[in-house]
Amino acid sequence: MDLKGYFEKIDKSDCPDDCTFKNKREIEIALVPPPDDILGIIISRDPTIGWYSKYTDIKKNYEEETVRTKLFETAIPNSLKNQIEFFMKESLDKNSLDCIFNSLFQKVYWTHLHKCFTDSTGKKSLKFDDKNANQCANKWLNEELFYAIGNNTKFLIVLGKDAQSWVKKWKETDGRNQNIKIINLLHPSPQNNRIWRRSAMKEIEQTENAIKEWIEICRRD
Repeated sequence: MDLKGYFEKIDKSDCPDDCTFKNKREIEIALVPPPDDILGIIISRDPTIGWYSKYTDIKKNYEEETVRTKLFETAIPNSLKNQIEFFMKESLDKNSLDCIFNSLFQKVYWTHLHKCFTDSTGKKSLKFDDKNANQCANKWLNEELFYAIGNNTKFLIVLGKDAQSWVKKWKETDGRNQNIKIINLLHPSPQNNRIWRRSAMKEIEQTENAIKEWIEICRRD
């Protein structure tokens, strides 16, 4: 089975019995088409209900080869690009930024720790729960990475502490992927603008180093 086969297999009926999202049948699972060649993978925490209408509209109204690009433009990948561009504008030249942005939009697969759309208000969906998210990832993301990671896959961009904690355990227990570079970055949410706008020194250095690691990998590709 390949990644496309995994997409066809994933269904809420097979989610863990105590998953609180299992019975939310009205909200589909977020799945973003992969590029032909996966150089890297972004793992963010959870799709949010505010993006749901754009997600369903794009999946319904655009051709298959356009869906991935449109989804990237409306959500996390484009937000990450904008935050990095501002954050590194004084320390990196255009060629270096183009290097990672080209890889981002052409050779990166984007997925989530938690597959179902969450709602911070609890009105249209359920709120994010880290225990549920880890159950979800143990069931689905673990298998997904098996099919998504190929011979040309060099890195994972992991956004936020929840996803980073799970990926750390995954790498420690999965001996097949020890050569995959884990690049931990802040979530591009405006809630982290204090760091993305360079107001917290410790996180600034960590973020700079992570972005430079990504650039080095792209330059070698």
